[in-house]
Amino acid sequence: MRRSAFPRHRRLAGFSLVELSVVLLIISLLSALALPGYRKIQLSARSAAVENDIRVFAGAFQNYAHDRGDWPVDGAAPGEIPEGMANYLARTTWQQPTPIGGAYSWAPNTLQQGERYRAALMIEAVEGKPVSADLNQLVEIDRRLDDGNLDTGNFRLGFRNQPVFVIEH
Repeated sequence: MRRSAFPRHRRLAGFSLVELSVVLLIISLLSALALPGYRKIQLSARSAAVENDIRVFAGAFQNYAHDRGDWPVDGAAPGEIPEGMANYLARTTWQQPTPIGGAYSWAPNTLQQGERYRAALMIEAVEGKPVSADLNQLVEIDRRLDDGNLDTGNFRLGFRNQPVFVIEH
């Protein structure tokens, strides 16, 4: 019968500290490599959700204006449905927090950064929940909706750098 070079208790002990350290190092490196990709995918998904919401909401307000001959007169508090818009915004995410923080709001006849807009949608900070200050994310949303420049076009930064989507100048 042949004897093993290692004592029996050594073979049954399991992994050594060095082997466990190497495995943890490999897992850590893989995590560090995957994290930026995951964050980019997450940012892109949130941007796409905001883009979709804005398109749906702009369409709802345009339908209201077409049916009634003008835009809703009064804005409501952020996240609240403006008067007369309940049927148009039913089954939408208007009353939920936005994917980038804050809440959607209707801004008729609004002055933003020195320009007056007849009809606009805004994303406003509410109850201590700020809107994303990540300019890369806001530029990504602008690129999806408009021209990729937050100073021009229909999607831009308004008062307190909160996003504004202009429906009518």
